[in-house]
Amino acid sequence: MGVSEKRWYALYTKSRHEEVVNKHLLYKSFLVLLPKRKVWSRRRDRRKIIEVPVFPGYVFVETFPKPELFNKILDTPGVVYILGKPRPEPIPKEDIESIRIMMKAKVDLEPYPYLKEGDRIRVCSGPLKGAVGWMVREDKKKNLLVVSLDLLHQSVSAFLPPCQIEKF
Repeated sequence: MGVSEKRWYALYTKSRHEEVVNKHLLYKSFLVLLPKRKVWSRRRDRRKIIEVPVFPGYVFVETFPKPELFNKILDTPGVVYILGKPRPEPIPKEDIESIRIMMKAKVDLEPYPYLKEGDRIRVCSGPLKGAVGWMVREDKKKNLLVVSLDLLHQSVSAFLPPCQIEKF
């Protein structure tokens, strides 16, 4: 990675400050990405569709990896820190580009639990609702749930669609 190459970074914001951060960074001439989705607002007297961030508490910004630019970003009202340890870590361009393509296509963006192999999961719908086990194999179409009985040193497994499981 050269210093002359712009990269995307994720910013953690104060609670419900995504739009404020977005506005201030645009004013500072940064390229900003704030993916949003439409949801029904539940007010006492009425309901209406509003836009909320897909990733609550996060805003993406494109910049050169220079300390003075990072400081300019960190001085923005509402920004808590730039993700990465010990220094800001860039997000792969293809990830940001994929999100931008989804936004441009105007598909319904929905948050999805971040699950990976080895995570403890619970079945939240379908015929196996309530079962708890481990994510053994992750696939785009189905995931392998394994329930292990330690006392017996035996396990049983079932394939489930991703929409039926949640992190436990």
